[in-house]
Amino acid sequence: MAKKTLGYVEMEWVCPRCGNKNPGPQKTCTTCGGPQPTEVKFQQREGQELIKGEEAEKISQAKPDVHCAFCGTRNKADAVVCIQCGADLKGAEKRESGEVVGAFSSVPQPGKPCPSCGQTNPAGALRCSNCGASLAEPAASTPPLTMQPEVAGKSFKLSPLVKVIGIIGIIALVILCVVLATSGGRTEAVYGSVQNTSWTTQLAIEQFQSVTRQGWFSDIPSGAQVGACEYRFAYTSSDPQPVSTEVCGTPYTVDQGTGFGEVVQDCVYETYAEYCEYTVDTWVVIDQLQLQGNDLYPQLPLTSLGSGERAGDSSAVYTILFDTDQGVLRYQTDDLSLYQQAYIGSQWALEVNRSGEVVSVELER
Repeated sequence: MAKKTLGYVEMEWVCPRCGNKNPGPQKTCTTCGGPQPTEVKFQQREGQELIKGEEAEKISQAKPDVHCAFCGTRNKADAVVCIQCGADLKGAEKRESGEVVGAFSSVPQPGKPCPSCGQTNPAGALRCSNCGASLAEPAASTPPLTMQPEVAGKSFKLSPLVKVIGIIGIIALVILCVVLATSGGRTEAVYGSVQNTSWTTQLAIEQFQSVTRQGWFSDIPSGAQVGACEYRFAYTSSDPQPVSTEVCGTPYTVDQGTGFGEVVQDCVYETYAEYCEYTVDTWVVIDQLQLQGNDLYPQLPLTSLGSGERAGDSSAVYTILFDTDQGVLRYQTDDLSLYQQAYIGSQWALEVNRSGEVVSVELER
């Protein structure tokens, strides 16, 4: 799957000390001056226009910022000393990058009211234009998980006895599944004598003639006469193809660790190729002859061949009936050598599965 870059957007981060929203490239909080901690992630602002061109090229070449090991201040990746305390940045911690922040949308978002004074501000505003309060939204708290199912609006707790019975039931079910799985492939030895034998042979009769077929142009055999062709969907490729349609998913933003996010799409290419009708001269099966017998010497059906005809593929099925203490058991094979050892009354060792099917036989010497 191809990853297609659409552009870049400026991210933002919320100061954990004062709750102020700060532009992504801003290394320290514009309100309290505190540095952005390593655990504070960048967020996406909705309704932004994509950054493209030369500015986007510069953003793409920037490496993730680093945090000073002494004061924690964010610095550019190529900085030698900290902009805050002047410390050496050789041991600085690099910010994580490559995390998917969320789906991207350039559609303008409705304004948001200030939580302090109620003034409506643009969706991407960091501070209220009226009172200057931070417009950062508090992180949503996750309600604790409960094991109390709801019934008719009321909750109830499972008793310890019910829980124990449920656990025992699950364990018993697992054990039963394991037993069935392991016993399903078992076989048992059964001894029997040959009661009867039979064979069935088939022979295909082919004729050389012209036939009309359809297929991809690249698969048409040489010498064939090509007729009408049309483009049809052939396969999906991760790379652009000469005749293809680009199909892309929803754009999403990837954190670059610099205060900017890369907006990308995952794309595939539905590729089309020529599908044609063609005429070719080839051998075609025009008849299937069959012959049956009960001796140990099977033969192929005999026939006189006409002009332009030939004998094609042949096949055979050999059946042996064994008289055992489990009744008469049937075994079928295509092994002629094994079949010709099955004299009436000869003794054999059989492997029989749980379904009563004979899976293998061996002549008793």
